[in-house]
Amino acid sequence: MKAVMLVKAFNESTKELGEVACMEVPKPEIVNEDEVLIKVAYASVCGSDPHLLEGYFDLPIPSPCGHELSGTIEALGPKANRKGLKVGDKVTGNFYRTCGSCDYCLGGESQFCEHAEGLGAAQAEYIVWHEDQVYKLPEGVSLLDAALTEPFNIAVRAVELADFRLGAHVAVSGGGGIGLMMTQLLKRSGAGRVTVLEPMEGKRKRALEMGADYVLNPLDPDIEEQVQKITGNKGFDAVIESSGNGPAARKTLDFAARGAHLVFMSMYRRDYEMSMNLLEYTYRKELRIQGMYLAQESFPRAVNMLPQMNFKPVVEKIYALDECKQAYADQKSGKYAKLVFDCTK
Repeated sequence: MKAVMLVKAFNESTKELGEVACMEVPKPEIVNEDEVLIKVAYASVCGSDPHLLEGYFDLPIPSPCGHELSGTIEALGPKANRKGLKVGDKVTGNFYRTCGSCDYCLGGESQFCEHAEGLGAAQAEYIVWHEDQVYKLPEGVSLLDAALTEPFNIAVRAVELADFRLGAHVAVSGGGGIGLMMTQLLKRSGAGRVTVLEPMEGKRKRALEMGADYVLNPLDPDIEEQVQKITGNKGFDAVIESSGNGPAARKTLDFAARGAHLVFMSMYRRDYEMSMNLLEYTYRKELRIQGMYLAQESFPRAVNMLPQMNFKPVVEKIYALDECKQAYADQKSGKYAKLVFDCTK
């Protein structure tokens, strides 16, 4: 079968990027009795996938790529029977499998599971996952939309962590795929107004399609004056930083109102350190700064929300698996919200 693989590692000494390629690999088989064989329909490209080319992850060469998918069940192990799954079901899944028995899992913080397995390999024609990773799609949800369930789940948890009051003015920093889905979700979750901060004009237009009340270019020289104007000289009641850009994340501290809640939910450069004056931001402004790592507990709720969402403005390009080099280059360019592989081509 075809699969996108990391075939060349990042060269630390020369800073030369790694490479991906579409390769012929053996079709996976069910080995354990609680596993599910999925024929992949679509696999979307995560904003973090290009980090594979930048050496962020210590992976052997070659390694399979991708962790966001939708598909159809082709076969079930004899003990994959706890969820009522059956052959032919349209499904999505959570790539991050936790043990369920360590202190973190039992304490409701399974994102920190001590024995987790990050099983990717979604950018391929077939994949085998454990039954507890697989979720049947609600009626009427398309396979294309369902391929965005995993990043949408990240948006769900970020909105929950933002902990804003009904009618609040919430800002989203970054208009990528997750930022755009989060914009629509915020409007469905009681935010009174939503502003998206995004330098790319195309993404700002898509943010308006997703329900944003205001879109601002954070690179404008008068951006702070613009923020004060639309917030009544107050600042935003909550800010969710989804750009993954360190300087942009730092700037959100100045856009926030006193007492605001900030959620930093992106993967930033490993060498970026954000400086801040604690007296100014945590004492005088009383900001609540919240980090975020994965979103295990919210995945079932994200699946339940899918019928209420419209992801059509988010997906900008669809590729065949053998177009993976172009897809990764396009993702790395930052021009596009969400890119998807059609794994049936």
